[in-house]
Amino acid sequence: MKEREQLLTLAGELSDHLRELEIICQHGKQWLDALSGKNPGILDLRSLGSILHDFYTAIEDIFELIAGDVNGNLPQDSRWHKRLLHLMTLEIPKLRPPVISKQLETQLDEYLRFRHIFRNIYGHQLQWTRMAGLIHNLETTCKSVAVEIEAFRKFLLRLADELE
Repeated sequence: MKEREQLLTLAGELSDHLRELEIICQHGKQWLDALSGKNPGILDLRSLGSILHDFYTAIEDIFELIAGDVNGNLPQDSRWHKRLLHLMTLEIPKLRPPVISKQLETQLDEYLRFRHIFRNIYGHQLQWTRMAGLIHNLETTCKSVAVEIEAFRKFLLRLADELE
């Protein structure tokens, strides 16, 4: 019974995180719409950078939940962020299917790299040329994440049903 409750709890937590992710993506779309094709100023860049940072952080929070609750542990080395992302693409026999596709891993790696940059530079050093593609692809990437995480969430629910 405890295992079933853990799976159902994780499925509920994933739903919560997907709602947060949706809000973050809506904010990105609102900023992009407000720019109306103009080049963003420094305050726009700082805001957009924060949205991109939050976007990947929310995704990584989801991956940490899955790695901790389903896989049983998180990577511990200095490249753990990159390893965690890759771990989500692996089928782990007798444990779980892949959480995300290899194609989505490639897309998300760009957001992970941006987040690293964002955390390690001053905001006035942000460059639109490096951020534009991420912002323009945010809505599409967000939808892909939602679809793939929702499929994994349904896997958890089916597994919980089997334990009933």
